[in-house]
Amino acid sequence: MEQEKIIQYLKAFFEKIPERIRGAILIGSFGREEGSLLSDIDIELLVIEDQLDIDEFTNEIVELFKHSEESLIVKHTIWLANQRKLALYHGSELLLTELYLYTELSQFDKYFLGSRITDLNKCILIDHCNVIRPHLETILKLPYDDPQGLIRELVSSIQFTLESTYTAKRRDDPYKYYFLFNIVLHELVRLAYVLDGKIEYNYNPPRSAVNADLLPSMDLTKSDMHMKNLIAFFFQQLDRIDKNEAILTRKAREFCEDLMKRK
Repeated sequence: MEQEKIIQYLKAFFEKIPERIRGAILIGSFGREEGSLLSDIDIELLVIEDQLDIDEFTNEIVELFKHSEESLIVKHTIWLANQRKLALYHGSELLLTELYLYTELSQFDKYFLGSRITDLNKCILIDHCNVIRPHLETILKLPYDDPQGLIRELVSSIQFTLESTYTAKRRDDPYKYYFLFNIVLHELVRLAYVLDGKIEYNYNPPRSAVNADLLPSMDLTKSDMHMKNLIAFFFQQLDRIDKNEAILTRKAREFCEDLMKRK
């Protein structure tokens, strides 16, 4: 598999520069040993920031693959500074490798835990300072899944963004309305997913189906119908929430009812 070759190339490269790369771990499907021909490669790096120039680092990686097989050559790179992420696209198929450049171990936590990795031997590529394994072993022992807390968070987020969506509609701002509507819909899909008893990948539920009535448009003449359908879907999810959260669901309903009355 081409991705496995890419991982080995990068691992060998990282091993040679301990003065800049303190450690590296595989996350995502390859970190779980479930990678397929269609899977991206995701690697978190612990870097020494003042020793790493991103342009120089990128050029070195491009050079690393320059004389490899055609399918491995880095044809394009994108540096996403706000995410501290370097995207590499390999060969004619543009296989994607995402390198996350972090300066603190705690920055590993979110995506590592979200990857549901259990075998550290397979996911740790480099640990020059012997600090990564102890950190990952520690966070694996901490409580991570909190479905009820996530449900409460989603209900609150949906209410807040619903109001913003209504406001965009009142201000006759079709693009902002459309943008916010989609955020609400995404959070509702997440809520339905968690209420189905699933927690893995809740940040972007895979293969989720959405009724056509819930799909928005920028045509504000249809916005009343779309908003009504969206809130009806929200109410369906509120009906599924545990009775112990009766106050939460009642307040959410009252909020939405007041929103719909607003001129």
